[in-house]
Amino acid sequence: MARQLKRFQLAFLALVFLALPDSRMAEAAETKTGSAGSERTQPYVTTSAVNVRSGPGTQHKIVAKIEPDTKINVAVNENGWLKVISTKGNPPGYIDEKFAKPLGVPVARVASSVQGLYTTTADTVVREGPGLHYKTVAPIAKDKTVEVVGSQGNWLKVQSRHGRPPGYIEKRFTRPGAE
Repeated sequence: MARQLKRFQLAFLALVFLALPDSRMAEAAETKTGSAGSERTQPYVTTSAVNVRSGPGTQHKIVAKIEPDTKINVAVNENGWLKVISTKGNPPGYIDEKFAKPLGVPVARVASSVQGLYTTTADTVVREGPGLHYKTVAPIAKDKTVEVVGSQGNWLKVQSRHGRPPGYIEKRFTRPGAE
């Protein structure tokens, strides 16, 4: 009886061990918690030293630096910029995809959102709709910060700070980021 119990215990342990996922496979699809909550990530490794930026593009501020051969957790690829999720609770950052390679399945590539703060690069006007044939509703001076809430073609939809309806400005007269 004792011998049968021992065999059963060994068989059970072997079954449990075989049923556990390979640690590399589990790691490839684990959920990491960042400052914005839980996001599904994929493991990548940096191929050289790389700057981490606050947004997806070189116009965004450098917030950190990652050394070569560092394992990172990537949530998404936004037009060639990998969104890196911190394991230490820091806000997410972005690195250029050419400085990292996936350790498993690469993350999905998506078009980045245009929403956020922009700075005007010239004197321009806000229009009622996305086109020159729409009525002008307000002027905006160069170097002013505007809040972009959407886009349509080459026009950015901006939110009024004075409670007026949103309007549109030409994308060519702006750059992402606030002054």
